[in-house]
Amino acid sequence: MTTDLGTRPGSAAVAPPARSLEDLVGRTPLLEVPLPGLPGSVRLLAKVEMANPLSSVKDRAALFMMRAAEEAGLLPPTGGTVIECSSGSTGISLAALCARRGHRCVIVMPDNATEERRLILRELGAEVHLVPAQDGLMAAWAYAEELQRTLPGSWVPHQDRNPANVRAHYETTGPEIWEATGGRVDVLVCGVGTGGTLTGTARYLKERTALHVVAVEPARSAVMSGGEPGPHGIPGIGAGYVSDITDLSLVDQVVAVPDEAAALTAREITRATGLTVGVSSGAAAWASRTVATDPRWAGATVVTVFPDSGERYLSTAR
Repeated sequence: MTTDLGTRPGSAAVAPPARSLEDLVGRTPLLEVPLPGLPGSVRLLAKVEMANPLSSVKDRAALFMMRAAEEAGLLPPTGGTVIECSSGSTGISLAALCARRGHRCVIVMPDNATEERRLILRELGAEVHLVPAQDGLMAAWAYAEELQRTLPGSWVPHQDRNPANVRAHYETTGPEIWEATGGRVDVLVCGVGTGGTLTGTARYLKERTALHVVAVEPARSAVMSGGEPGPHGIPGIGAGYVSDITDLSLVDQVVAVPDEAAALTAREITRATGLTVGVSSGAAAWASRTVATDPRWAGATVVTVFPDSGERYLSTAR
């Protein structure tokens, strides 16, 4: 008996074997999300970035930043040292790339990072340096830079000021969305941490269509909305400052999301789709639904980004 796999529901052409981890980055799917409370005429599509090999959108930026450093001679092909400040996902992506290349990887992260993220980093061979979360991100960057001075020849990607972060999304995320929607995208809703995802994706799409761009930030650290920075419960967005690579000229609207709303909406996504998504995905979906209630977007296609998997946050209350 033979089975024709091509006739199975939902099947697709099988890609050839990947030669390395890098070949698995990108080409993530767009998923139509039946979010409760979404106006019936609005189509909500989410870029499911947990489909990247290390389960987050940061795989894209990490790969582009590391390749750029290699091309510039800032990092040798093997045996180098990479130091980065990260709340988790960028660090995990960098650690995986370092493991493959034989680099030492040192990740500076806040001491309130979930145990899952710490365990994944250590499993990948990274050294984890914890710094007080209450001191803020700028203090963590200062620690990473001081550490670099003690390790001659080490490289700090500095994701919040690295143009390769933006280029990753201009060259991959934006084109993928454009191709998957057939150029039919009216609104882009995107959480802002370093700003790389929003800036690169929005720039590519705005060059091709009249796009309305919505930036998403935590209500408790709503700096783009004119508020003060502060601690919040939406990991991955809301750094407390606008980074050097965030192009605010691309932003048409800012939505500040309460922590509780982000967590509850993440659960709604799980119930509606079967996917466990991170809290920042909940924030993006909540903002998307809020924007979609505006009558001007009746019949519109709204695209958002679900940055990572919720499995890294299961040990925390959601």
